[in-house]
Amino acid sequence: MRETDTAELPRAGRLDRRRDLAWWLLTPLVTIVVAPVSAGVLGLVALLGDQSDQPPPLCAADLADNGCEETTLGVLGWHVLLFAAVWLSLWLVPWWRGLRRLRVVLAVIAAALLVLAPMWMMS
Repeated sequence: MRETDTAELPRAGRLDRRRDLAWWLLTPLVTIVVAPVSAGVLGLVALLGDQSDQPPPLCAADLADNGCEETTLGVLGWHVLLFAAVWLSLWLVPWWRGLRRLRVVLAVIAAALLVLAPMWMMS
């Protein structure tokens, strides 16, 4: 068998289908580490930076019913659920080199969803 018979084709159509296993593995793994840490740091900065004794503006509508905890947990739950859905979709994208940009965009979206939770609660 000749060497050219077993070589991978650099492109098949418009999409580069060469293997990109390192990026396929590292993108979700880095996202699952960096996004929660960033959201936690941002939440701590918001908590320590808030010098008032007032509840967050997010809870303004639920103060009469004493439902601030439920509202806060609901917002955090939705953000975590959306983060998990987008993060799991990172594993569904094939490991082709031509899809690297899509994986990075999905990772940024997943991280943004998790980091937006404390920002949403501050506003």
